[in-house]
Amino acid sequence: QTSGASPRDRLHPSRTMTHASISARIATPRADLERSILPRRSSRARLPRDGARTTTEHSRRVEHSRGAGTPTRASRGAALARPAVTEPSRSRSSVDDEIESLANARDEAQAALRAAQDAYAEACARRDGRCASRSEDEADVLFNASPYVDVRCEYGYIQSNAGLYIDVSKTRPPGVPRNALELATENFTRELRAMRAFLSGDDSVPGNGEPVILADKPDVSPTEASLMSELRDALATLTLSNDAIWARERARPEVPAPWIIKAPYLALCYFLDVVFPENRPIQRFWFLETVARMPYFSYNTMLTVYELLGWWRRSSELRRVHFAEEWNEYHHLLIHESLGGDALWRDRFLGFHSALLYYGALNVMWLISPALAYNFSELIEAHAVDTYAQFAEENKETLRKMPVPRIARKYYEEGDLYLFDEFQTARPRSSRRVRVTTLYDTFCAIRDDEAEHVATMAECQMEDSVMADVRKIDLLTGLALAFIAANAWIDRLAATAGLDTLEIGGVDVGETLSEDGILVQILRFLPFF
Repeated sequence: QTSGASPRDRLHPSRTMTHASISARIATPRADLERSILPRRSSRARLPRDGARTTTEHSRRVEHSRGAGTPTRASRGAALARPAVTEPSRSRSSVDDEIESLANARDEAQAALRAAQDAYAEACARRDGRCASRSEDEADVLFNASPYVDVRCEYGYIQSNAGLYIDVSKTRPPGVPRNALELATENFTRELRAMRAFLSGDDSVPGNGEPVILADKPDVSPTEASLMSELRDALATLTLSNDAIWARERARPEVPAPWIIKAPYLALCYFLDVVFPENRPIQRFWFLETVARMPYFSYNTMLTVYELLGWWRRSSELRRVHFAEEWNEYHHLLIHESLGGDALWRDRFLGFHSALLYYGALNVMWLISPALAYNFSELIEAHAVDTYAQFAEENKETLRKMPVPRIARKYYEEGDLYLFDEFQTARPRSSRRVRVTTLYDTFCAIRDDEAEHVATMAECQMEDSVMADVRKIDLLTGLALAFIAANAWIDRLAATAGLDTLEIGGVDVGETLSEDGILVQILRFLPFF
């Protein structure tokens, strides 16, 4: 990039490395798709190719699944008994051998691809100066020698009364939820008990300060439960300085935004500072991630609506990018839940209701101007970068001694990383790989994820859009507000003078500034009026 880079480019160095537009990134050719990380072979049990399955074996499985007290067709008396019929066995053919050979070759190619992508990401990290320093390597060595290295990485907490999706068996579908009335009643009853405990000041009941469910399970040893307790005590010592966050925001290049967007953004940031004191950073992060998922839900909703109404479908592939962004924010949320971020009823009440209101407001904002909606998200994500960066730096020594949550390791290091690559539109595909060993690594990874979201939100605001000059938007917004205020003042003046209308030079001022007046008709051409 040249020295004339835009403020957004200077704010996000990764954009100056490879400033790939979304239109070029999301229109992925088939060759690029084939180069993406392929899923590993399923470990699901299969029937033996050369084995024979009899109806007697099937009856035994059915009888076992129904229970010992339930009669099956095979046990309803000798009169109904019939000889077991064996399925004809099939000899192994040359096609089977070919399939087996190709499957092995595929697995080897996948392993080679994974190794090549890891080497490529490491080379990109060395080029960009993102390699681990000696002090970080020494910290990893010290952590690997600590008693926390093998502790169950949930800190004793369990997520949202329902566990994690990674614990669902991969050999069957995860199922569907029950009907809305049943689920709503169950959740209302649970939250009502927690609300009563909160109002009475009792922070020692499940759902309001007592989420330690995992430690009560029989497969948790007393030693492991003791280590979990020590880790929760360490979490309680973490802090986050609000003044330092604002200092970081003032030190970096400002995100260009009109005041019609910046005003609610500042109000939201000050709300976070007031509601979440400096000794409750994990709870603040949980609230932030609960709300931060809503823009991507909103954008996909509105893109789908525009397509169904026949208005716009040329950017439909943005839905894939936004889904990948939401999937990333969802895992941030699960990480904070594994640290107890949603333990208190008050935090859940504020988080869930704020998320719903934010979702509705973003839908309205998108209808007015999609560029303004993306600009607001860019401001929020940039603030998140500053927040996570300050937290990681402020608690560096403590975080380096604490293990990484299990869900973080699953998301960043295991399985198919296609969605992880998909939302990083400002860098070459597969050029970033994350290694998480400690909780410090986890928060650094979340910080870098938020920086990628900032770059994507900035890229969504086209250079020829209404966001090209925010000063023009500020001027037009001021004119619109001035006309509204003038109309109200003229109506009051005319009412005080006992006049139906106020004429100046033969022109009916009230009619000119009314809802059907020419000035208001001109203002309606603005993207936000």
